[in-house]
Amino acid sequence: MFAFLKKSVLRGFHVVRANPGLLYTLFLLVAIPIAFLASGQNFLDAARKNQERIEQERVGLMYDVFTRYAGEKLVAGDNTSIQEMIESLAAENPSIEKFKVVRYENNNFKVVASLDQSEVGSFDEENTGRYRSATLGSFFAFQEYVGNVRHWRVVKPILNMTGEPIGVAFSDISMAHIDQLAAQSIKNAYLFTGILIFVIFLLLLRHARIIDYAVLYRRLEEVDKMKDDFVSIAAHELRTPLVVIRGYLDLLSKEHMSDEDKESMERINISVEQLNTLINDILDVARVQQGRMQFDIKRVEAVGIVHDVAESFMPVSKAKNIDLQINASGELFVSLDGKRLKQILVNLIGNAIKYTPEGKSVDVSVKNEEGRMSIRVSDTGIGISADDQKRLFGKFFRVRNRETEDIRGTGLGLWITAQIIAKMGGRISVESIKGKGTDFIVSFPLVNEQEE
Repeated sequence: MFAFLKKSVLRGFHVVRANPGLLYTLFLLVAIPIAFLASGQNFLDAARKNQERIEQERVGLMYDVFTRYAGEKLVAGDNTSIQEMIESLAAENPSIEKFKVVRYENNNFKVVASLDQSEVGSFDEENTGRYRSATLGSFFAFQEYVGNVRHWRVVKPILNMTGEPIGVAFSDISMAHIDQLAAQSIKNAYLFTGILIFVIFLLLLRHARIIDYAVLYRRLEEVDKMKDDFVSIAAHELRTPLVVIRGYLDLLSKEHMSDEDKESMERINISVEQLNTLINDILDVARVQQGRMQFDIKRVEAVGIVHDVAESFMPVSKAKNIDLQINASGELFVSLDGKRLKQILVNLIGNAIKYTPEGKSVDVSVKNEEGRMSIRVSDTGIGISADDQKRLFGKFFRVRNRETEDIRGTGLGLWITAQIIAKMGGRISVESIKGKGTDFIVSFPLVNEQEE
């Protein structure tokens, strides 16, 4: 038996040495299935993570909407509306098994609305620890298993208009249906992978002499690129009708218009400008994320740029009765893109004026501070709390309070500004006291006049 095996191995060795292509084929017969299994597993792992992210975002969005609504109703003492909202959400989402709102009373948490109406009016002692943690912190979610069923449990504080916690929302969402769909999808994926591997085996056995074979799976990267390309194309296409609208607005004569028509024209023009700003922000976000934002870095005299941009806001500040002070004189040379510096200043000075009440002041100053050009935009507006300052430069973040509820914005301007400053080698920081005002400080290294 041993002799037969030895003879067979030697014969196989001679056959392979005489036909090197067979060795390459045998390598592919092993390597390609392994590569497919590995890439398929990576794709499934990414899909699982994406599913978890979608679940969290979906629950978070639902809770953001619900807690705002519940906060208003709790303040007004309208528990009936909260109960109706809970029942409506449960009807639309059968996976919600528990949903309740509790209010802090007498050092305990009293149920004021619940999917289980028998709980209403009782004190929920079972979850007191979680409720106390929520009132001290913020939204948090955790997973627990009941038997083999995964449950997503969420606790979030309900705040009043001043940001103080007045209650807590708690829900228990069964993930059984989602997990079943995920398991079926994984099963189908493995089945498809198995069939594909079998077909590859047949092809390799039929074609023994293979020169090169490479398989790349980059599904997630391709999807992300398609998303970014779509956003860019859509934003560019939106600009065309905006240009047409603006052109017709310019052609229309206001001489023979009534005051009402002139006011309507002005509103249209304001809306066009807001939409144009939004499109520009979306394009800048896409460019930053794709690494396609271009910079023409060279030595520029920055004080003049700061003075010119600040001067352009004089009509806006006067219309709002804001005293705009400009303290920019002399010459300071820095290495950066002058157009991008203008974009930074327009955003910061525009925000300062926008968030400053009528009759107050805004100051724009430029100084040489220890070899760095420092631009400080100071206002005497509503100010920013310490908690909000930590998230101020995040994408889509806006300060939400009573003073800002009528001020429009996307929450992209400061994120874009911070990204541009960082890419040009600068720094940005914020100093603010709630109710007193805010200072944004931008700095860049100075260069000598002879440097390029």
